[in-house]
Amino acid sequence: MSSRTARLLVTCGLLVVGLVITGVALQAHHAVAGVYDLNKEVVLEGVLKKLNFTNPHASIELSVPDKDGKVTDWILTTASVTTLTREGITKAAMKPGEKLKVTVLPARNGSPAGFIRNLQLGGRDIKLQID
Repeated sequence: MSSRTARLLVTCGLLVVGLVITGVALQAHHAVAGVYDLNKEVVLEGVLKKLNFTNPHASIELSVPDKDGKVTDWILTTASVTTLTREGITKAAMKPGEKLKVTVLPARNGSPAGFIRNLQLGGRDIKLQID
């Protein structure tokens, strides 16, 4: 086998491995349907406890009281910072202590977690896409 053929085989092999790894990473990142119930929505009203305005997806911790006054902290994932910014949502737009109303796709395993589909903020009703 010539050195040119060997280099070509190595290059092709590395390309295939790279594509497989990239595909697996993208599949894992966008496994929203595997974690959240896409056929169910839950409306939550609570107080913003914490905002993580980071990529690949921003998240918030929302303290939600039930009808008996017991508070549950929900971990809610949302769109990317880029998508939020495009919708006019900046880090300064949401402050801890602020009351929020969100519609979420709840976690399949029943934990207090969800993916935000709709956010009411500053008198606006903002629909968010899964990105």
